[in-house]
Amino acid sequence: MSKILDKERAMEVKVSRAEQYSWASLTSLGIIFWWFQMRMLDGWTIVDQSAERLLSIYFVVIAATIALEVVIAVVLDALGGGKAPAKDERDLAIDARAGLNERLFFIGAINVLVWQALWEGALDGHGLPRIDLTRLPTLFFALFTILFIGEAVKRLSTIWLYRAQATHD
Repeated sequence: MSKILDKERAMEVKVSRAEQYSWASLTSLGIIFWWFQMRMLDGWTIVDQSAERLLSIYFVVIAATIALEVVIAVVLDALGGGKAPAKDERDLAIDARAGLNERLFFIGAINVLVWQALWEGALDGHGLPRIDLTRLPTLFFALFTILFIGEAVKRLSTIWLYRAQATHD
């Protein structure tokens, strides 16, 4: 029986502080995005709002993000005994790869918006679904959603890369 328990303990994956941070940050990102989309959407329709209202939504999202990230850092620091974890080459490589994935997502997503705007102008009157990027609320929602998803891509990439590394150790 003790051999089985030893094998189970050996199979447990130790979660690094970077992975804990990514999970916590991803959760807070989801909460903030939920709040954001509740202010921006009515069903699947983007609500028409003034620039002042959009600016206030922007500031609340930024402030909430900063506050939650500080709380996450403080809690993880306290749980880690107050010592900052040393980053080795593996941590730096994972950070770099996750950052690259985020950057590739941003490039692709912004290009989709550019193509959407160009096709809207070039194919006036087409029957395809339309995204009116000339409306400020639509443009704001599209760009801010890209920022949210880009950050999620980075956090998910970090988690996946740490997990993939742990299975190879």
